[in-house]
Amino acid sequence: MATLWQRMTGRASLEKRLAPPPIPTRSSSAVSTSSALSLTSVYRAIQIIATPISKALPLETYRYAGGLEQKIENPLLVSNPSLTESRRDFLFSTVTSLALEGNAYWFKTYDSRGLVNNLTILPAASVGVRLDGPTGLTGSKVFDYMGKTYTQADIEHLRLFTTAGNLKGTGPIQAATQDISAALDLRDFAASWFSGAGIPTGVLKTNKMLNQEQAEAITTNWHAKQATRQIAILSEGFDYSAVQLSPKDALLTEYQSQVTQNLARLFGVPARLLLTGVDGSSDTYANLQDEQKSMWLHTLMSYTDAIEDALSRCLPRATRVQFSFEGLFKADQKNRFETYAIATGGEPWMTPEEVRVKENL
Repeated sequence: MATLWQRMTGRASLEKRLAPPPIPTRSSSAVSTSSALSLTSVYRAIQIIATPISKALPLETYRYAGGLEQKIENPLLVSNPSLTESRRDFLFSTVTSLALEGNAYWFKTYDSRGLVNNLTILPAASVGVRLDGPTGLTGSKVFDYMGKTYTQADIEHLRLFTTAGNLKGTGPIQAATQDISAALDLRDFAASWFSGAGIPTGVLKTNKMLNQEQAEAITTNWHAKQATRQIAILSEGFDYSAVQLSPKDALLTEYQSQVTQNLARLFGVPARLLLTGVDGSSDTYANLQDEQKSMWLHTLMSYTDAIEDALSRCLPRATRVQFSFEGLFKADQKNRFETYAIATGGEPWMTPEEVRVKENL
């Protein structure tokens, strides 16, 4: 039975046309940090990385003296690095800058004693980095920002992924622009699947032979009636069937899941945290604990190390800042209390006071 749509478009069959769509051709447009951040998987992955670093992980300060390392009270710069924003916002923005740009820049101000007393995060995309030597290959590193040149005494430079010979760091987006571009293309293609992919809402079928003029006249009249939501009256020999795709095919679910897994791998975030699964994986307690530790060791530490080193350089010599990951893997209350009982009884290696400190009592 011939259909108007088949005659007008020359398609071989409706069934073939409604098969699951192919992956769209990648666009040649450049990927920007703002376009990458518009992807829900990228936005969520960065949030997952930045939240524990900015909120859940406390900073501790240590000082070397006489060959020993001693924990000291956090200086004001560690407790609140910025005078204009909270510690949480400062650290969150720093991690976001590293994740999006591969670099973060802190502008330093000093007090009357020559100590850094305030840090301001600069927009990474607006900062240029070069060497001030005559050939551009030697000399000290300097920074160009807003028409002025600054030295390392003025700006602290944090890099996420470093390579020899490159003054700037590389972030996930810069390292895998093709993967980000493919994700953007797939999202846009799925969003415009019905409106811009040439898929009709339905098909008029007839067993009569129609020429091109008749087919176009019937189609135009049908569209006019449907646009005003008038009752459709079909002539003898005509039949209408709506074009329906399963949500799985219409939203390209399998392709979207693969893209999400690729982005999770790119940012070093467990795929399940982006609400997608990996075939063959299971959600046991041990697996979740292993994932958490792996994320700390292979993902969070790449960010915390850069922050620790940069913040330590802003403090007096022989002073070091370090994130404490202990709270991130704190055992449940029953296991903690059993451990404390062992640590304080028999041959004790902890005092009750030390236990209370660990419990924030």
